[in-house]
Amino acid sequence: MKTIYLILALLPILITGCSTTSSDKAPESFTAASEKGLAIGSITFVGDVPQNDIYRFFYYPASADKKFTRHNKGKIEIKGRQDDVRAFNGDFNDKKTYLFVIEREPGSYAFTEYNYLNHIGYTGMVNFSPKFSIPFDIAKGAVQYIGEFKFDQNATPGTPRIVVSDQMQRDLAEIKRKFPNIQWDAAINKTPKTGDTGGGIVEFQ
Repeated sequence: MKTIYLILALLPILITGCSTTSSDKAPESFTAASEKGLAIGSITFVGDVPQNDIYRFFYYPASADKKFTRHNKGKIEIKGRQDDVRAFNGDFNDKKTYLFVIEREPGSYAFTEYNYLNHIGYTGMVNFSPKFSIPFDIAKGAVQYIGEFKFDQNATPGTPRIVVSDQMQRDLAEIKRKFPNIQWDAAINKTPKTGDTGGGIVEFQ
């Protein structure tokens, strides 16, 4: 079920949401002795141009500890407008594929929803997805690949909006180029094969 809110009602969220998050870049250094862990992957858009101005993909820990959740929840934010024109600005694949790196404390996590802002400005509206679950783990001192999320912004009702699949070799080669200071060869393939599809909006391959 879609929920739509006026932008004015969500100004605090939008102001903080437009800033760079801690989950879109690699740490300066990371080794097997690190206290935290990394989850890496990619988001690929289907379509020639973005249909909206901002996309956000939210993840949360499975922990019931409120303090842990507050410190470790996060989002991947992708802006669909460049120089006042809607355009992709990803890392490769005609700029449609965006790499992400999540550095968090060890535990079980899941991407559970996404939203998108259709237009920056006071007339814009935010559309929230139904809840789903794309599970992944963070392990101390480990790098875990959690898949490509192919996002079809034009998906028709009843068909998947997000398809999760293993593109590790392709994504790992690109992430090495983008963040050469990390030893990515130790990455473990943990692409999720099952989860809560949210009534069919997510497909696991």
